[in-house]
Amino acid sequence: MKKFLLGASVVAGISGIAGAPAFAGSLTGASVSGVAGTDYYIYKQVGNQTVRDDSASLSTVLKGSCAVAAQACNPAGSPGGNVELFANSEKSPLSTSNPLQVFSALSNFLGYNTTTSLTGQIGGKNITLSSLNALDWFGGGAASVKTALSTATTSIQRSAAINPLYNPSNFATQWFENTLSQYSLLPSTTIGKKTLFNTFLLAGGFQRFSDPNISYVNQDPDGLIRIGLAGHYDVLSLLGLPGNTPVQASEVLKVSYDGNPAQYKYGYTAAHSGLTELSDGKSHNGNYELAIQGAQPVPEPSALLGLITVGGLVVAKRKLNKR
Repeated sequence: MKKFLLGASVVAGISGIAGAPAFAGSLTGASVSGVAGTDYYIYKQVGNQTVRDDSASLSTVLKGSCAVAAQACNPAGSPGGNVELFANSEKSPLSTSNPLQVFSALSNFLGYNTTTSLTGQIGGKNITLSSLNALDWFGGGAASVKTALSTATTSIQRSAAINPLYNPSNFATQWFENTLSQYSLLPSTTIGKKTLFNTFLLAGGFQRFSDPNISYVNQDPDGLIRIGLAGHYDVLSLLGLPGNTPVQASEVLKVSYDGNPAQYKYGYTAAHSGLTELSDGKSHNGNYELAIQGAQPVPEPSALLGLITVGGLVVAKRKLNKR
């Protein structure tokens, strides 16, 4: 009977530890910079839809995950809600659908150096996830082009003024060409590349990919940090490209972890999220999972106590067996 009770205790102790993800973690102490409803939006999950509710709890909205099976999150809807950073990126005065105002909107974006950030801790380390601005995309060239646009008075002068933004040394050009190359959509000539780049630029393309929707931030036992981004399963129309072949590309996220230099993270593989945004019926239908390597989490005190308890029980069991 003693052996049975002791064995049962060991099994119960091990089961308790296995059932609780003591060595894995999620984002804690989350907060977002800026003004809710202006700089960022919060979308909560309601059934198979995401519904905007800027007063929703961040801890609830960001608790999702995505285990991919057959190119879909399993179970459907598991990414949950999300937080959209830089929610005003696609609105006037930073973006416009009026062809007569595209240069003005671009000029405003080039001078916009604010970012919206989601901050918190994961595995005991600080992490900041941010939207992008013109300085991230174009570097110092943003200011000089903005100045040139301010003195341009004709469409020819304005078109000439923006040409320096197509530059292989800046992140915007590198990301744009890499994204199109993923699907063999990049023109072979320099003039073709520049023309397509400028078309995307004036259509507000970089603003559109500057506002990531963060669904979750989780950490594996080995320290790998997984970041889910809600997006479009097919972004072909967002890139302003013709064709019928699905194109997948996430929005771009700027990540700073544990005081290390910031990284720009983005991906080209989406899983069906099982969700759509209530107002348009199509946004958030794709989940893009990005990753950075973090420090291996330190076990929580309760987990350590559980391990010590199980260890003690195992030793005691061995002594009992020797009798």
